[in-house]
Amino acid sequence: MMKQPMIGALSRGLTALALAAALTACGGSTPTSTGAAALQTETFNGTLVPGGSVIFPFNATATGAVAATLTTLTPQSTITVGFGIGQPSGTACLLLTGGYSETEKVGVSLTDTIANGSYCVEVYDIGNVSTSNAFTITVTHP
Repeated sequence: MMKQPMIGALSRGLTALALAAALTACGGSTPTSTGAAALQTETFNGTLVPGGSVIFPFNATATGAVAATLTTLTPQSTITVGFGIGQPSGTACLLLTGGYSETEKVGVSLTDTIANGSYCVEVYDIGNVSTSNAFTITVTHP
């Protein structure tokens, strides 16, 4: 396969730039995306102790789907824990009705629909944690 000379590529680039400038000068515009809000992915790390809970805040910038996943729990990687998506209230996280589970295992995602605003994700012991467990949570939201 033969590479195109650099001059040809440069010439095409300059032509495209000149066309865009001409459209803008004539009142034209280049197309923009008006689709759904861009999703953000946040990763939270912590330690869950027997009888404990850990809460992380996050902010949604638009209405859309949220997914939270307990991605790691070490060393007790096969136990179930409480896990949920909610809204902050003082130092607590008020879990959404459809956004929590008390039988959550590593790798399973919780999903819900949220609006623009402040939210939190919480992981908590339901009686199965027997030692300190390092964990990672991933939250994808608008």
